[in-house]
Amino acid sequence: MIDIKNILQTEPTLTPFGIEGPNTFHTDAKFDQDYINQIETCIEWLNTRTVSKKMNRNISSYGIKHIIEHKLDTYVSNGCFIAAVISLGIPYEKIPDSPNIFVAISYKELKR
Repeated sequence: MIDIKNILQTEPTLTPFGIEGPNTFHTDAKFDQDYINQIETCIEWLNTRTVSKKMNRNISSYGIKHIIEHKLDTYVSNGCFIAAVISLGIPYEKIPDSPNIFVAISYKELKR
């Protein structure tokens, strides 16, 4: 079961569309059941990948969410992917002035 309250304690400005900041968009969108389902889809996909020791700064969460969409033929939002990363405890790094993050999963691992 997805603990969205715990995820939002880790990243209080996380929305379904990414991490809000002073130079990013702002929305009142909440994580409804459709978004929870998207988080679960991302968790299932991420559980098939190996976490690396190094941060992958070659592709952002937005790019990874597109990989998932292509592989699974479904839509997932950037914020739902980020919520899945947080839920699984995968190391990540916020990208300054961006709603996106970098994740510690190699590009080769993402594309397999």
